[in-house]
Amino acid sequence: MEDRILIAKALVSCYAHIDDVCDALDASAEKYARSGFYAVYPIDQMRIYEKLIQCNERKRILYNMKFVIEKGFSLIRAENAVLLRHRYELKRGRNDMSRDLGFSLRTLYRKLERALEEFAAALERVDFDKKRLLVEFGNEALFSVALNRAIKEDDEATELREKWRCVKDAILKKQVAARVNAYNKAPKRGICDKRDCV
Repeated sequence: MEDRILIAKALVSCYAHIDDVCDALDASAEKYARSGFYAVYPIDQMRIYEKLIQCNERKRILYNMKFVIEKGFSLIRAENAVLLRHRYELKRGRNDMSRDLGFSLRTLYRKLERALEEFAAALERVDFDKKRLLVEFGNEALFSVALNRAIKEDDEATELREKWRCVKDAILKKQVAARVNAYNKAPKRGICDKRDCV
């Protein structure tokens, strides 16, 4: 899978968790603010301010990520947006989706891949290519985890395809060897030589 599609997959995977992480950051910020009432020394107060600033900066990044994802969803076909939302936001399994939507698993995989390609292309049209996405969101822990997971899944799928290719090659070699052996064991017909032909 291309890098831009892996990044798009990681972004869409983050979408379901953004609000939960922001809520947790709000709770942390509130806890830091409450602990500031008891901070007597200026150094303690500065640490609390730094923590509050870090929470707000991370929330800013997460809300920017949410905006970019929603912009991407708005630019792709509705059918593809629904597929991506069901798979990554609602965390529906591929088997359930294929059964409910009436697709075979193979067709669903192709449709999901095309939807991710269209999503990545839509982001590029609004100047969010892979480089800019990595610069903007690369340091965000949620995005990093999702990107590492997407890369790992792609590596496993590539490894599985390579193993299947090796198995198919081995089967093909056996079939060819069996045919060659059958040909070699078959009685040979003589070739008509001018001297033998009358």
